[in-house]
Amino acid sequence: MIRIVVVLLLVIAVFISLVVFPDIANQRVRIEMLGWLFETRTAMFVLLLTTVVTGLWFIQKTFDLSVNSPKQLWQNIRSGSHKRRELRLQEALDTWIDEGEGKSQKLLKRSKGVAPQWLHDALIIWWDKPENHAPINDEKDASHIIALKARLATENPKESLSPSVQQQYLDAWLMVHPAAPLALARKAELLGKQGEYREQVALLESLFQKKKSIESIKPKLAQALLHLAQHDEANTLAHLRKAYRLMPHDAAICQHLALALADSGDRASGERLLLDYLQQHNNISIAQEALKLLSLDALKNFKRVDKPAFQNSNAGRWLRMMLAYEADLTGIADDAMRAMLAQQPSTLLWQTQGDWLAAKHEWEKAAQCYQKALSASMITSRVM
Repeated sequence: MIRIVVVLLLVIAVFISLVVFPDIANQRVRIEMLGWLFETRTAMFVLLLTTVVTGLWFIQKTFDLSVNSPKQLWQNIRSGSHKRRELRLQEALDTWIDEGEGKSQKLLKRSKGVAPQWLHDALIIWWDKPENHAPINDEKDASHIIALKARLATENPKESLSPSVQQQYLDAWLMVHPAAPLALARKAELLGKQGEYREQVALLESLFQKKKSIESIKPKLAQALLHLAQHDEANTLAHLRKAYRLMPHDAAICQHLALALADSGDRASGERLLLDYLQQHNNISIAQEALKLLSLDALKNFKRVDKPAFQNSNAGRWLRMMLAYEADLTGIADDAMRAMLAQQPSTLLWQTQGDWLAAKHEWEKAAQCYQKALSASMITSRVM
């Protein structure tokens, strides 16, 4: 289109020049070629040349029209600006990457025609803020536009976006793309926030069985099973076992399963589960839960943890020390306490030392230990 305008302006300029300078217009033009003689005035020669070029152009476009639709012909006429629009698209992309929304939207609109219309519409929505999107219109919007609007709206939902509105977006998304794994995963997350753990587990299990994003689904399914176990007492163990099979290294799941096993009468399995975990992980909360079970027979269980495998972590050494104290092996317990305080003093260790001293009525020393525990706790809080 720009080239046509430039040519027309050039033709008009030439004719104005001929009118302004009549002497040039009246000069004779003589052309001899292969024995053929052509002679006329300059003005008539320019007019004839313009007519011939215009005629050839019309013949070409008439031929194009015979094989293409009028819309395609119009696009071909405008093809002169294709490279310029392509540059606008590249500039819009660079601007969106560097700056985000704003100017990139205007540049994108000026690049219309480079990409297919459906892609162009999708890019306009993608590059704009979700709050600026028009509401989903089931009758007018294409399926990919509905899905795109819903995805962007539920990407990082703000507090102003209520769960019911999020649900509407996800339902619209799943209406056009029923098997969309991302939509199903977000729906499962929303169900969890609403406390509908049974429905959440069913949805995540369906995704897991279909092998849709298994690595990202596994921890979510395990956590959903953990929550469901806390609300479904009749099937607590079954849910926790499923969760443990999915995430055997999750401390919270291991802890809940061990306690559930102990409550069901299978204390030995609960103890074994916690001890196996401690041999692989340095987790003091697991050690504290293990102490609650193992202290019922402290001497026997001290022998179980008095092994090199439990000396590689602070949690294992702490459990061994506490079982020695509970089994009245005070010499071993005191030696272990002094060694741990020398290596890595902590709030728990100072508090435990204070409790031991208080039990022996050594109040002054106990108070000093509690003061050190308080100081260590304050230092830890500041660091965090």
